Amino acid sequence: MRRSLTAVLLAAVVLAGCGGSPDDGNADKGFTVPKYGPFPSMTVPLTQGTPTECRADADAFSRAAKAFLRPFPSDADNYRVLARVQFTAFMAHQCDSAILREALSRRLTVNQLREVLAFFGFMGELGRELGRAPGY
Repeated sequence: MRRSLTAVLLAAVVLAGCGGSPDDGNADKGFTVPKYGPFPSMTVPLTQGTPTECRADADAFSRAAKAFLRPFPSDADNYRVLARVQFTAFMAHQCDSAILREALSRRLTVNQLREVLAFFGFMGELGRELGRAPGY
């Protein structure tokens, strides 16, 4: 069940990205999603998101991040995949990091954010930036 949900969610990322790939010559026009397990890296085309889309992406990400912290027997892997999908959408929409910071600050304490960031390496530089922000 867990593998099939992961495959479905990652397929949604591919479809949301219109099937872009790092080899299509548009790598400089997209957000590259790093390789994840058996799934190859891919490039998702960039589009300017509306403020509403950016807030929705950030809110969905923050909900998944909060759910990731649920104690066992929660299915943290699924919440991590959901967070990754939402983060990819957020980045592909070229949203301002302040929107994500605001959504996270409404749901997570500083310690919870640090715990999430320790497991969400896919966030790259933005994750490091959020982790350095005092009181974010």
